[in-house]
Amino acid sequence: MFRAPPPPRPLYQSIGAASLPRHAARPQRRGARLRPPTLREQAAAWLATARQIGRWAWRLGLAALLLAAAVGGARGLAWVTDPARFPLTTVEITGDLDHVDRKALEQRLLPAAAGGFFSVDVAAVAEAARRQPWVKRALVRRVWPDKLVVEIVGHRAIARWGDGGLLSDSGEVFAVAGPLPDALPLLSGPGGARPQRVFADYQRFCRLLEGLPPVREVRQEARGAWHIGLANGMTITAGRKDVAGRLKRFAAVYRSRLAGVAPPLESVDLRYSDGFAVRFKPPSEPDRKVMDL
Repeated sequence: MFRAPPPPRPLYQSIGAASLPRHAARPQRRGARLRPPTLREQAAAWLATARQIGRWAWRLGLAALLLAAAVGGARGLAWVTDPARFPLTTVEITGDLDHVDRKALEQRLLPAAAGGFFSVDVAAVAEAARRQPWVKRALVRRVWPDKLVVEIVGHRAIARWGDGGLLSDSGEVFAVAGPLPDALPLLSGPGGARPQRVFADYQRFCRLLEGLPPVREVRQEARGAWHIGLANGMTITAGRKDVAGRLKRFAAVYRSRLAGVAPPLESVDLRYSDGFAVRFKPPSEPDRKVMDL
């Protein structure tokens, strides 16, 4: 026997209008009017708009203030740096000027010192002074209202170096115009040699050869061998091994036996394990007459 299926159950059973959702219970009718905003809502909207306008006004005011400051600063800077308003009338040069050509230094500084009190480039003036021979560095300062003071710090030469250079007490090799001071010892070394280290060895050799004629020249070869020249013209070849010991032994023998010999020594070679070789200067004419007697 065929039975018909039961009818579908309704989605909402025994549900009244009060238990339905609000939008289902109270559908909005078409054409319904929105309620006007309350006074509190109007005040809140007006306050938000006022705050937005205030923020934009503050930003625009700040931008205008910065622009005015930039324009005013540029005009003020142009006015202050105008050489016609604050000219430099005096350039004073002081400091270590014993070896410095003052007139040549003044001619070198004039182009760099051109300008006004505030516009002059003190770094350019110092660099121009430093390029002058014998100048180690320059300290430049302004003195109100129209003076520029250039204080020169000069090199202190302690030795001649190589061909035409001078070695300063700070270890810097610098070039000068004109003849070099003959009173300074002559030092030289291979490429890459440290001049200050060679000078330290020169001082060490002077102590080891105390009592002999003063050391006037020290030369180091590429392989490290040392050659020493004394004030009386004698040359010493010390080699590169046990240099201090060789010089010390030779100095002891020279002071005891060779100091007053005639003719004097011309050269000495210390590169021997059991002694050294000497060469005497050719006798002069008076020496020959004494020897003939």
